[in-house]
Amino acid sequence: MLFIFLLTACHVRTAEQAYKEGKYLESISLLTRSIEEKGEAKFDKDKAEKLITMVSNIMAHYETNLANTPSNDYKNRIDIYQCLLKMKMMLRDRFYSQTVSFFNDKYDITKLEQTIAKQYYDYGNSIAGKDSQSYQQKAELYQKGLELYNYKNIEALYKNANTKYMHLAAKEYYDQGKILEKQGDYKAASDAFNNASAVYKPLGKYKDSDKLSIDNDRKYSQQQAEIAYDQAQQLAKTAIHRYQFREVAQYYASAVSAYRQYGYFRDATSQAEKYKKKGKIKIYYNSSELKSYVLDILSKDFIEFIIYEPSQADVTIRVKTNVEFSDLGQSVNNETKTEKVFDKYVEITDENGNKNQIKTYKDQPFNLQTVTHSNKLTLTTEIEAHGIYSYSKSFNIVKTSAKHDYIYSGNVPANLRNYSEGTLQSKDSLLQAAKEQQLTELKVYLEDMVRDLSYL
Repeated sequence: MLFIFLLTACHVRTAEQAYKEGKYLESISLLTRSIEEKGEAKFDKDKAEKLITMVSNIMAHYETNLANTPSNDYKNRIDIYQCLLKMKMMLRDRFYSQTVSFFNDKYDITKLEQTIAKQYYDYGNSIAGKDSQSYQQKAELYQKGLELYNYKNIEALYKNANTKYMHLAAKEYYDQGKILEKQGDYKAASDAFNNASAVYKPLGKYKDSDKLSIDNDRKYSQQQAEIAYDQAQQLAKTAIHRYQFREVAQYYASAVSAYRQYGYFRDATSQAEKYKKKGKIKIYYNSSELKSYVLDILSKDFIEFIIYEPSQADVTIRVKTNVEFSDLGQSVNNETKTEKVFDKYVEITDENGNKNQIKTYKDQPFNLQTVTHSNKLTLTTEIEAHGIYSYSKSFNIVKTSAKHDYIYSGNVPANLRNYSEGTLQSKDSLLQAAKEQQLTELKVYLEDMVRDLSYL
């Protein structure tokens, strides 16, 4: 925990770091936050001097920048005054505010807002109105100034510039729409007329821009529907396969979709249904086994299931399963084992004449009988398809289980005991495990069939 604390502390950003990077407002924010977290009781002389020095230096920085910034460089002058305003907001009404009274007494919030509004006012006046873009810029500048302070006639100037912008922008969009309409670019024309309506909406309706927007959108929709309809007709001339009929249906459906908001397009709806039907593959599932599972995987938009009339099917599919279970009985294996066990101590004299007692071991024989009970289940699955498509696959899933009993006899070492390993599972348990695996493998084969059928 101490390590985590020290690691975290190493990454705490300080006011000094922000100041060195030229991020002056951040440096004041970090310093004042630190002062407030420790509270008024711990606000001593050192902290006060640190705050005074930082505020004094930053104030001098902004004032120097103001003095060196041309009077017509409105953007930079606004940025500097905005910094002073934010600085004032951070330093007012705090228990340490009197410490930096040289700044707080010099700058008043209302006067700063008025000064910034004047800059916006002069900035807007400096722009010559000649087109919608210039009037939009003027309006935005007047509006920003008005949000701070209602300086002189800035509100009237904003309204006039904004109204002029809406008139000019609507005319520009409208004229652009006329040109695009003549060029046959109906989508862009519709958008242009719609923009004319949208920009002029606060003043009312602009000419017939609403009507022209709808008219051009209808022309564009008809144009797109014509393209899709022609593609459908061209493909229909050579289509012989079901997947091609489905493509024809999709083109007709695209024509329907393109013109839907304006009504029916020719006979595209009926043609789409006709070719969609021709593209269907009728399948009869001739089995009760795994029916819901198989039909769920085969359920695609180009497949139609036949329930009562097998003769109407294009393809007949059957899945057949078979289960074989064998009790493999019992097998017995007898072995003679040996294990080294303690025999006796032997006295041995080393090279220095010292006598030592050494343990000796001997081989102790005993018998191990392994009795194994085992069984086996084989689940066979056959998949067949006949008709306009043929398919034949089969696979086996084999599940086995066994229990091994280990029985000791004879002179058995003390550390050995009879024990068993494994579990002899029932037929139902083996079958359940086999069926789970069967569904996974069957899905792969059925998806292969679906992919093949999609190309018929």
